[in-house]
Amino acid sequence: MTTPSFTPANDEPPRDAVYWAQMVATLKVGEVPAGAINLNVEGRRVTNPLQGFGPMWQKTYRVSLTGAAVTPDEVVRMWKARFPDFQPRENRLYPALAGVQPGEIVLLNASMRGLPVDSGLLVLYADDESFTFITPEGCPEAGWIMCSVYENEGTIVAQVQTQGRSNDPIFEFGFRFLGGAKQQEKIWMHVLRELAASFGVSEQVQVSKVCLDPRIRWSMATNVWTNATVRSVLYTMTTPVRWVRRGSRR
Repeated sequence: MTTPSFTPANDEPPRDAVYWAQMVATLKVGEVPAGAINLNVEGRRVTNPLQGFGPMWQKTYRVSLTGAAVTPDEVVRMWKARFPDFQPRENRLYPALAGVQPGEIVLLNASMRGLPVDSGLLVLYADDESFTFITPEGCPEAGWIMCSVYENEGTIVAQVQTQGRSNDPIFEFGFRFLGGAKQQEKIWMHVLRELAASFGVSEQVQVSKVCLDPRIRWSMATNVWTNATVRSVLYTMTTPVRWVRRGSRR
């Protein structure tokens, strides 16, 4: 992923502008894919690590596609096309019809320690060799997910790098004491193993973790009001009420 450059004096857009999502105040979901739940995304703002609550972590996951006769762009093309297929069963992802393209939204219907997490991801950046998601308000983690493929000494390497903080005190408790952080790590390890397997490769995923800022940002404790799990549980609990209302309108 490259850093966005400033618009030059002649007002011409930077050369990489086509790879970046347009800036928006709030997210808007287009057509909802069949089977997806559109919840905790519409009208939300995107968040970065500075807007999260817990310590800021950078986690890097890598797998070498040893022996695979492929190029980085071929791997990324496959990864984008089959992104939902590489997820574990508890993570159901629904890309927009346009796929993993800048500005598109991927709806997320998942579970965390048995509790529903209905949210989404915005494709912030996407080119031939990488793509990056940014999270909306209420997602378990406030930050970025950067997926890339590169060549290292003749071997193709697929990488996922996350950088973020827990959204609020509830998610921070879940990450620390209920195994949420380990579950998150297992998800990305699973994704890279499945990606490698699609090219006939069975390699161990390497994981490295760095705490970039150990501080708790108590000023962000109010993020709890957008907590996707709390709102998803309430949505599930009120499902019978919505059924009754729909029936009364017929």
